[in-house]
Formats: sequence, C-alpha cells, structure tokens
Amino acid sequence: MAEELVEIKLECHTAEHSQHLCYIISQGFHLSDEQEYIALVEDAEFVSKHCGRRAKCAANLCVPVPL
Repeated sequence: MAEELVEIKLECHTAEHSQHLCYIISQGFHLSDEQEYIALVEDAEFVSKHCGRRAKCAANLCVPVPL
C-alpha cells in the first residue's frame, strides 16, 4: 500500500497558528502552564506532519494526521 503524500509547509500561515503546539511551545507555554500543556498532549491521537509534535486534538497541530 502506498503512503499518502502530504505537502509539508515550512511555515504555517493559518489564523489558528497561535493555537498550534509548535507556536505555543516557542512562546514557553509548556513551562508557564505545565498542566494545561499536559492536557493538550496527553493521550495524543494526532501527529503533525510539519513538526512531528503529537496532540490530543487535531486543531493544535499545523498538518495533523491520525496516529
């Protein structure tokens, strides 16, 4: 079975980017609000084809695909 090819963007320019893990981690969110960060990544169901981060909700990733 052939793997589906997904275009990987070097930058995410969506209006929702401020909710994506790659952005909020760059702002130190995982350090300033550790419990909230854990809630976003615990029991992850999606992985980003952009940065490889995993999250419970697809909305928190740039190019999410189900795990």
